[in-house]
Amino acid sequence: MSRQPSLPPTAGISYEQVAAAAENLEGRGAEPTLQRVCEHLGAGSPNRIQRHLSAWRAARPAPEPPTPRLPESLIGALEEELARHASAALARGEKLAEEARSDAASLAELGETMEQRLTELETRATTAESAAEQAMARRDELQTGFNELRESLEREQRESRTHREALLQTRQQVEMLREQLEEAVQARLAAERQTRDADAERIKAERNQAVADTQRDSALVTVREKTEQHAELQKELQAERARQRQEIAELRNEQKQRADAMERARHEALKQAQEAAQRASKAEIRAEALQATQAALKSRMDAMQVQQRQRSLRPTGGRPSGERD
Repeated sequence: MSRQPSLPPTAGISYEQVAAAAENLEGRGAEPTLQRVCEHLGAGSPNRIQRHLSAWRAARPAPEPPTPRLPESLIGALEEELARHASAALARGEKLAEEARSDAASLAELGETMEQRLTELETRATTAESAAEQAMARRDELQTGFNELRESLEREQRESRTHREALLQTRQQVEMLREQLEEAVQARLAAERQTRDADAERIKAERNQAVADTQRDSALVTVREKTEQHAELQKELQAERARQRQEIAELRNEQKQRADAMERARHEALKQAQEAAQRASKAEIRAEALQATQAALKSRMDAMQVQQRQRSLRPTGGRPSGERD
């Protein structure tokens, strides 16, 4: 058994296993090369086995060359020459063996370094594959998010088109209300003119009524005989006044119905304006529509009140002033 050198402990195949395999091969007459030792062990790193095999070879004693057997006459002459050649060959062999062991150790260290480098590369490749999978997953997530954003953008565009259409309709309604407001203003101006005309007619009617009262008093004083006829005229006048009161009541009822209808129309217009304002998200449009609606309703109410005053001031169906019996 050869002497084991002092080597640092290594993982995997040990020095003892490599030395036992080499000695086994050598005992069978086979040269313990790296390939044969690897085949004999059946496992292990070739670099580590080469390192142990080099250490085993370095630890073995150098073999002694065989003694040449020559005739006695030549032994004396050749002994020195053979010893000299043997010493030179032995020195040269030891030098070559030392160089080979050094090269083998360098190759073993290089092999181990390459193995470590390969392990690191495999680890990096595994890490890169994991990172690539994560990147693919992240790309899928981003693609999904992009699709959702695109769908959301399309939905918002559709809603925007709907809002624009609603805004256009609201503007049309506002324009219609503005036209109605202008018509109401014109109607109010006309009603004011009619009110002034009615005031003039009322003053004229009051004057005529004063003249008629004067003529009636004069007729009562001067014509006593027509008392019965005058009483009949009073009855007709009372009937006419009752008829006028009935007409006024009907007008008031009609005015109330129109006011209720206009109030419902105002509420409906207010509701439409509020809905349009909510769809368009424009508070200014809503306020403008409400103001226009209220102004239009107020103008119509004023016009109806003017018409009512005109009807209430209209001369009764009695006898015209200045007519004699």
